[in-house]
Amino acid sequence: MFESFKLTPKGKAWHVRGRKGAGAATEAAWVSLGGCRSQIVAVRVYLALVAKGGRNG
Repeated sequence: MFESFKLTPKGKAWHVRGRKGAGAATEAAWVSLGGCRSQIVAVRVYLALVAKGGRNG
């Protein structure tokens, strides 16, 4: 699963990204979980993922 999440603006859309950890910090990668033009919807998805057990990053 993902270790942490972050919400970033990209153009006119907001993207929720999850960080998958690996053995070393250099192997960790941020994976896009999706984007949305509505900031409210993107924040709701982000908060739901953080509440489920991830950390914010």
